[in-house]
Amino acid sequence: MFDLWRYGKIKNKFENKIDESDDVNFSNIKKYLGKNSDVTYKEILINDNVDLENRIFMPVVFIDGLVNVDMFDNTVLKPLKLSEKIKNSKSETEFMQIVADSEIYHINYDIKENISEVIDDLLNGSVAIISDKEKKAVLFELKGFQMRSLSEPSNEAVIKGPKNAFIEVIRQNTALVRRHIKSVDLKIDSLSVGNTSSSFASVIYMNSIVDKNLLDIVKDKIKIINCENIISIGDFEERLTDKRYSIFPHTLITERPDKFCSNIMEGKIGIIVDGFPTAIIVPAVLNMYFQAPDDYSNNYSVVTFLRIIRYICAIIALVLPSVYIAVVCYHPGLLNDALALSIIKSKQEVALSSIQEILFLTLAFEVLMEAGIRMPRTIGQAVPIIGGLIIGDAAVSAKIISPLVVITAAITGITGFMVPNQEFLNSIRICRYIFIVCSIFGGFFGIAAAAAGLIYYLCSTESFGVPYFAPFVSNEGKKIFSDTFFRKPNG
Repeated sequence: MFDLWRYGKIKNKFENKIDESDDVNFSNIKKYLGKNSDVTYKEILINDNVDLENRIFMPVVFIDGLVNVDMFDNTVLKPLKLSEKIKNSKSETEFMQIVADSEIYHINYDIKENISEVIDDLLNGSVAIISDKEKKAVLFELKGFQMRSLSEPSNEAVIKGPKNAFIEVIRQNTALVRRHIKSVDLKIDSLSVGNTSSSFASVIYMNSIVDKNLLDIVKDKIKIINCENIISIGDFEERLTDKRYSIFPHTLITERPDKFCSNIMEGKIGIIVDGFPTAIIVPAVLNMYFQAPDDYSNNYSVVTFLRIIRYICAIIALVLPSVYIAVVCYHPGLLNDALALSIIKSKQEVALSSIQEILFLTLAFEVLMEAGIRMPRTIGQAVPIIGGLIIGDAAVSAKIISPLVVITAAITGITGFMVPNQEFLNSIRICRYIFIVCSIFGGFFGIAAAAAGLIYYLCSTESFGVPYFAPFVSNEGKKIFSDTFFRKPNG
């Protein structure tokens, strides 16, 4: 059922849609929230000091587990019972006016007349006091659900930077951003996403340097997202970008607030979605996937050297298996005599051809990596190591593959880990097989054709209107030496 819903084969099956024309009253609230075990309905006496026949009982609604009940008791119920104005109120109209005059202690409250807004606030951790006669609800924001404490990023290593990461609570995440960027120029706009289960997305930017046209494009894209619920940050990312069929990422996802804020300070736009411990940065270009936040904590000469190594390693991870096939199968004349004799000797009595060897080992490496990710953390790290040693050694001993192919596959895998961004590395892994297929049919000519096609695609594509190869192409080329392969000293 989940797969059918996810891929759109089951649509419009959510019958309990909120009718905007419904009045705000207790019966309608109960109609939509129903008799769920976590929804609490209470009635409280408002005016203690009047005679019995004029006393007013008003319903209180909240969802248990989302609300801080102690705060509700101290900041809402207590002043209700202590306020002489409220205890002497003669009608619900008078009570609502007294509340509007800030007689309640709690500062974060609102009076709403729209049924959809009331339901959304209740589902996000508010308490509602409902007036049937006025067709209004007083809503107090009293979020009190359990949240994960701040911890180190699990997927992005930290060497010198701050050791905190985003969590699943959007207000905690925006607070982390505020702690890093203490400026009145920082703007945070909130938008609603999802039809059935509304999630909040915060669009974060520096008002004085952000491209206003790009900001409008991003906001419009978020507003037109048509889905019942955001099930993952990847789902939101696919719906946000126009390049949903591209194998390369067009947004940068991070769990590190310092990395997020540094991009915001450069004029980019950040998006944080409630319920997910990662943030999105747009626009994202190729150069950003080779930069690490710790680059700005180390000496500029070391960082420049490491960045050049990253680009070289990415190219090696992309083309090395295909180059091996092209040399061995099509262009053996490029090898010197000693290396050619070594390859011939290593391939004696080997059961598989060179093409079969490369495909077998590269696919085995992918399987081992995926198994290591999916296995429990305590044993997951050992799976690629043990599996690689066993498969590699046993296959060589059994004369199934040659030692040189094992070395080629190992170098390919290790160099790929030099790419700081996992999503971009996944794109390289896919392109690697395209290069292998091209080398099988055309040798170096096939590799050249694949490289030309890849470069053409990267140069022609855009991320939210920004060239994907910037600053290596377009009028941004003048910045090629500022923060790409090289990093200038700070100051």
